[in-house]
Amino acid sequence: GGAGSGRTLIEHWNGTAWKPVPSPSPAAGAALRGVAATSAGRAWAVGYTGGGSRTLILRWNGTAWKPVPSPSPGASSLLSGVAFISARGAWAVGSTGTVKSLIERWNGKAWKRVPSPSPRNSSLRGVAVTSARNAWAVGAASGTTLMIVHWNGRAWKLVRSPRPEKFILDGVAATSARSAWAVGVSPPQTLIMRWNGTAWK
Repeated sequence: GGAGSGRTLIEHWNGTAWKPVPSPSPAAGAALRGVAATSAGRAWAVGYTGGGSRTLILRWNGTAWKPVPSPSPGASSLLSGVAFISARGAWAVGSTGTVKSLIERWNGKAWKRVPSPSPRNSSLRGVAVTSARNAWAVGAASGTTLMIVHWNGRAWKLVRSPRPEKFILDGVAATSARSAWAVGVSPPQTLIMRWNGTAWK
Protein backbone atom coordinates (compact mmCIF):
# COMPACT_ATOMS: atom_id res chain seq x y z
CA GLY A 1 0.00 0.00 0.00
CA GLY A 2 1.11 3.51 0.83
CA ALA A 3 2.35 5.43 3.85
CA GLY A 4 1.18 8.87 4.94
CA SER A 5 4.44 10.35 3.71
CA GLY A 6 3.53 9.51 0.12
CA ARG A 7 5.84 6.52 -0.04
CA THR A 8 5.21 2.87 -0.85
CA LEU A 9 4.57 0.39 1.95
CA ILE A 10 5.26 -3.35 1.82
CA GLU A 11 4.91 -5.80 4.71
CA HIS A 12 5.92 -9.47 4.85
CA TRP A 13 4.48 -12.35 6.89
CA ASN A 14 7.28 -14.50 8.30
CA GLY A 15 5.04 -17.18 9.79
CA THR A 16 4.63 -15.36 13.07
CA ALA A 17 4.10 -11.66 12.42
CA TRP A 18 3.84 -8.98 9.74
CA LYS A 19 7.00 -6.88 9.35
CA PRO A 20 7.68 -3.84 7.11
CA VAL A 21 10.16 -4.44 4.29
CA PRO A 22 12.13 -1.63 2.57
CA SER A 23 10.49 -0.68 -0.73
CA PRO A 24 11.46 1.89 -3.39
CA SER A 25 9.49 5.12 -3.91
CA PRO A 26 10.97 6.59 -7.11
CA ALA A 27 9.11 9.90 -6.59
CA ALA A 28 6.83 11.59 -4.09
CA GLY A 29 3.21 10.49 -4.07
CA ALA A 30 3.88 6.77 -4.56
CA ALA A 31 1.62 3.89 -3.52
CA LEU A 32 1.07 0.24 -4.36
CA ARG A 33 -2.32 -1.27 -5.19
CA GLY A 34 -1.67 -4.87 -6.16
CA VAL A 35 0.76 -7.71 -5.44
CA ALA A 36 1.31 -11.30 -6.60
CA ALA A 37 3.85 -13.97 -5.67
CA THR A 38 4.61 -17.53 -6.77
CA SER A 39 7.58 -18.32 -4.52
CA ALA A 40 9.78 -16.89 -1.77
CA GLY A 41 12.03 -15.42 -4.42
CA ARG A 42 9.58 -14.17 -7.01
CA ALA A 43 6.93 -11.45 -6.65
CA TRP A 44 5.59 -8.32 -8.34
CA ALA A 45 3.88 -5.24 -6.88
CA VAL A 46 2.18 -2.51 -8.92
CA GLY A 47 0.77 0.97 -8.33
CA TYR A 48 1.73 4.51 -9.17
CA THR A 49 4.25 7.24 -8.44
CA GLY A 50 4.35 10.99 -8.87
CA GLY A 51 0.89 11.35 -7.35
CA GLY A 52 -0.63 9.10 -9.99
CA SER A 53 1.21 10.54 -12.96
CA ARG A 54 3.20 7.37 -13.77
CA THR A 55 2.85 3.63 -13.35
CA LEU A 56 5.06 1.89 -10.80
CA ILE A 57 6.15 -1.74 -10.90
CA LEU A 58 8.43 -3.34 -8.31
CA ARG A 59 10.02 -6.77 -8.50
CA TRP A 60 11.09 -8.98 -5.57
CA ASN A 61 14.16 -11.11 -6.27
CA GLY A 62 14.24 -12.92 -2.94
CA THR A 63 16.44 -10.29 -1.33
CA ALA A 64 15.10 -6.84 -2.20
CA TRP A 65 12.36 -4.96 -4.06
CA LYS A 66 13.59 -3.15 -7.17
CA PRO A 67 11.73 -0.84 -9.60
CA VAL A 68 11.30 -2.09 -13.16
CA PRO A 69 10.54 0.29 -16.08
CA SER A 70 6.91 0.20 -17.24
CA PRO A 71 4.85 2.09 -19.86
CA SER A 72 3.00 5.20 -18.63
CA PRO A 73 0.81 6.42 -21.50
CA GLY A 74 -1.00 9.74 -21.19
CA ALA A 75 -0.65 12.52 -18.65
CA SER A 76 -1.33 10.13 -15.77
CA SER A 77 -1.36 6.36 -15.51
CA LEU A 78 -1.71 3.86 -12.70
CA LEU A 79 -1.80 0.11 -12.17
CA SER A 80 -4.19 -1.61 -9.77
CA GLY A 81 -3.68 -5.35 -10.25
CA VAL A 82 -1.01 -7.88 -11.19
CA ALA A 83 -0.94 -11.64 -11.77
CA PHE A 84 1.59 -14.13 -13.15
CA ILE A 85 2.21 -17.83 -13.63
CA SER A 86 5.88 -17.91 -14.60
CA ALA A 87 9.07 -15.85 -14.78
CA ARG A 88 8.14 -14.97 -18.35
CA GLY A 89 4.39 -14.54 -18.08
CA ALA A 90 2.82 -11.70 -16.09
CA TRP A 91 -0.01 -9.20 -16.55
CA ALA A 92 -0.66 -5.81 -14.93
CA VAL A 93 -3.86 -3.78 -15.34
CA GLY A 94 -5.04 -0.27 -14.56
CA SER A 95 -6.00 2.92 -16.38
CA THR A 96 -4.54 5.90 -18.22
CA GLY A 97 -5.04 9.61 -17.77
CA THR A 98 -7.44 9.59 -20.71
CA VAL A 99 -9.68 7.27 -18.67
CA LYS A 100 -8.98 4.23 -20.80
CA SER A 101 -8.10 0.72 -19.71
CA LEU A 102 -4.42 -0.10 -19.46
CA ILE A 103 -2.98 -3.62 -19.77
CA GLU A 104 0.73 -4.38 -19.69
CA ARG A 105 2.52 -7.69 -20.22
CA TRP A 106 5.87 -8.96 -18.94
CA ASN A 107 7.65 -11.05 -21.58
CA GLY A 108 10.59 -12.08 -19.43
CA LYS A 109 12.65 -9.02 -20.33
CA ALA A 110 10.40 -5.95 -20.29
CA TRP A 111 6.87 -4.68 -19.63
CA LYS A 112 5.00 -3.76 -22.81
CA ARG A 113 1.58 -2.23 -23.29
CA VAL A 114 -0.96 -4.55 -24.95
CA PRO A 115 -4.09 -3.33 -26.81
CA SER A 116 -7.18 -3.61 -24.61
CA PRO A 117 -10.90 -2.85 -24.96
CA SER A 118 -11.70 0.63 -23.62
CA PRO A 119 -15.39 1.49 -23.32
CA ARG A 120 -16.09 5.08 -22.26
CA ASN A 121 -14.39 6.05 -18.98
CA SER A 122 -12.99 2.58 -18.36
CA SER A 123 -10.51 1.30 -15.80
CA LEU A 124 -9.36 -2.17 -14.78
CA ARG A 125 -8.83 -3.09 -11.14
CA GLY A 126 -8.04 -6.79 -10.95
CA VAL A 127 -6.47 -9.52 -13.07
CA ALA A 128 -6.05 -13.31 -12.88
CA VAL A 129 -4.22 -15.77 -15.14
CA THR A 130 -4.14 -19.56 -15.32
CA SER A 131 -2.27 -20.16 -18.58
CA ALA A 132 -0.79 -18.47 -21.64
CA ARG A 133 -4.26 -18.66 -23.20
CA ASN A 134 -6.49 -17.82 -20.29
CA ALA A 135 -6.59 -14.60 -18.28
CA TRP A 136 -9.33 -12.34 -16.90
CA ALA A 137 -9.35 -8.65 -16.03
CA VAL A 138 -12.20 -6.78 -14.34
CA GLY A 139 -13.16 -3.20 -13.54
CA ALA A 140 -15.73 -0.63 -14.54
CA ALA A 141 -16.75 1.63 -17.42
CA SER A 142 -18.58 4.95 -17.23
CA GLY A 143 -18.13 4.81 -13.48
CA THR A 144 -20.85 2.28 -12.66
CA THR A 145 -21.03 -0.27 -15.48
CA LEU A 146 -19.15 -3.51 -14.97
CA MET A 147 -16.30 -4.39 -17.30
CA ILE A 148 -14.95 -7.91 -17.85
CA VAL A 149 -12.31 -8.74 -20.46
CA HIS A 150 -10.74 -12.07 -21.38
CA TRP A 151 -7.37 -13.01 -22.89
CA ASN A 152 -7.59 -15.95 -25.30
CA GLY A 153 -3.91 -16.18 -26.14
CA ARG A 154 -4.12 -13.67 -28.97
CA ALA A 155 -6.15 -10.66 -27.82
CA TRP A 156 -8.20 -9.17 -24.99
CA LYS A 157 -11.94 -9.19 -25.67
CA LEU A 158 -14.97 -7.82 -23.85
CA VAL A 159 -17.13 -10.57 -22.36
CA ARG A 160 -20.92 -10.47 -22.04
CA SER A 161 -22.12 -10.34 -18.48
CA PRO A 162 -25.08 -9.33 -16.28
CA ARG A 163 -25.38 -5.55 -15.94
CA PRO A 164 -27.07 -4.15 -12.83
CA GLU A 165 -27.54 -0.37 -12.89
CA LYS A 166 -24.62 0.18 -10.55
CA PHE A 167 -22.00 -2.50 -10.81
CA ILE A 168 -18.26 -2.26 -10.13
CA LEU A 169 -15.83 -5.19 -10.01
CA ASP A 170 -12.65 -4.87 -7.95
CA GLY A 171 -11.06 -8.32 -8.00
CA VAL A 172 -10.93 -11.61 -9.89
CA ALA A 173 -9.46 -15.07 -9.28
CA ALA A 174 -9.36 -18.12 -11.56
CA THR A 175 -8.35 -21.75 -11.23
CA SER A 176 -8.96 -22.94 -14.79
CA ALA A 177 -10.56 -21.97 -18.10
CA ARG A 178 -13.89 -23.15 -16.66
CA SER A 179 -13.74 -21.67 -13.18
CA ALA A 180 -13.34 -18.06 -12.07
CA TRP A 181 -14.74 -15.67 -9.46
CA ALA A 182 -15.17 -11.89 -9.60
CA VAL A 183 -16.05 -9.67 -6.65
CA GLY A 184 -17.17 -6.08 -6.26
CA VAL A 185 -20.14 -3.99 -5.27
CA SER A 186 -23.64 -3.25 -6.48
CA PRO A 187 -24.62 -0.57 -3.91
CA PRO A 188 -25.68 -1.04 -1.24
CA GLN A 189 -24.71 -4.72 -1.42
CA THR A 190 -21.55 -6.70 -2.05
CA LEU A 191 -21.41 -8.64 -5.30
CA ILE A 192 -19.93 -12.03 -6.23
CA MET A 193 -20.05 -13.53 -9.73
CA ARG A 194 -18.90 -16.89 -11.05
CA TRP A 195 -17.66 -18.02 -14.48
CA ASN A 196 -18.83 -21.57 -15.22
CA GLY A 197 -16.94 -22.00 -18.46
CA THR A 198 -19.77 -20.58 -20.56
CA ALA A 199 -21.13 -17.47 -18.85
CA TRP A 200 -20.83 -15.19 -15.84
CA LYS A 201 -23.68 -15.64 -13.34
